[in-house]
Amino acid sequence: MDSTTWQMPLKNPPQLVQAGRAVHGKKRRLEEYQLPELWCLHLYGYDGFFSIDGCEFEIKPGWASVTPPNARIVYRFNGESRHIFAHFQLPAGGDLVAMPAMQELGAAFEPLSRAMEEAAGWLPSQPRRASVRLWDVLWQLAGQPMAENEPGKRLHPALSRAVREIELHLAQPLAIPAIARRAEISHNHLTRLFRAQFGATIEGYIRRRRVERALHLLAHTTLAIKTIAGEVGLPDLHFFNKTIRAAAKLSPREYRARRAER
Repeated sequence: MDSTTWQMPLKNPPQLVQAGRAVHGKKRRLEEYQLPELWCLHLYGYDGFFSIDGCEFEIKPGWASVTPPNARIVYRFNGESRHIFAHFQLPAGGDLVAMPAMQELGAAFEPLSRAMEEAAGWLPSQPRRASVRLWDVLWQLAGQPMAENEPGKRLHPALSRAVREIELHLAQPLAIPAIARRAEISHNHLTRLFRAQFGATIEGYIRRRRVERALHLLAHTTLAIKTIAGEVGLPDLHFFNKTIRAAAKLSPREYRARRAER
């Protein structure tokens, strides 16, 4: 393993922007990313390779990587490849902490994966709580305990389970009855909870989250538009373009170009 480390300002909690599960390598074996303002954390469940500004690393199941803003990141996949990710900003200030670019997690992989899944599930309704959960994960990856914590108010347990299910599977077809079963609640009761918490039906909430993630990927990555469409569960490119235009009043290409001008 390469000994590359980053100096990260971890005195204050990060701002988690996007998190969830992703699947790559089904059609394209090579993908390139660049996130101008965002750090990125990946927890891997596959074998492969990636490079950061030309420095190459091997990927193995149970390993984690942290990449800094503005880095040119190129992934090489060996087939269908699954990971958990988080894109986040770090406020400047305070002492810097050494963070390995790549490390094997061993027995810590499963609990850290669960923590990242929790952060992804909390992000839409409790973003500060999600960010603090990520903060804890980053301190653990740096090999140090987090100095402080922040409690967050709890969602209804069934609603929390449903939101987590949606956030982790946005790239896949989502059936409302299946979500309700996994949330251990009736479809009608879950619908009422979504309306009360988010002011939307379950279907409307899923559409909104898919659009929000798509706009994030358009603005902050160099992924191909067709790839982004698949990443957010809208693989029909014509329908994806129509959906983004309805939400942003711009086509995906126009939206990306407009954000690049800022």
